[in-house]
Amino acid sequence: MALQSTVSTSAGRILVVDDDKRARDFIVSCLRADGHEVDASGTGLEALRMLGRSWYDLIVSELRMPELDGPSLYSEVTRRWPSPPPMLFVSGLGNTAAYDGFLEVIRAPLLTKPFRSGSLRRIIKRLLE
Repeated sequence: MALQSTVSTSAGRILVVDDDKRARDFIVSCLRADGHEVDASGTGLEALRMLGRSWYDLIVSELRMPELDGPSLYSEVTRRWPSPPPMLFVSGLGNTAAYDGFLEVIRAPLLTKPFRSGSLRRIIKRLLE
């Protein structure tokens, strides 16, 4: 099934961080179909290295990953860069209650997997405006 853009968005540079390859590939495909320049990482540590070499307008990150999870990635990004890019978090967890306080404090949106491409595109558009 070909991905078609259903939401007009202004193109941006986006970093997708997810240890689940299928989810990462789906997100990357959706965003590239909308004309975004997208890089992808399977770990939070690799994402930090990528951020050290190139800047992104937005980071899409899984909440729970080995080595460096989403909240830890957020903490490192905000510690290292005074004006960090906005972040969108995704999660395959049925219960994200452990992360609710974190998400509320930083006011970051969360998409729960599985999600539709239209939901992803609407949030991306809002975050890039």
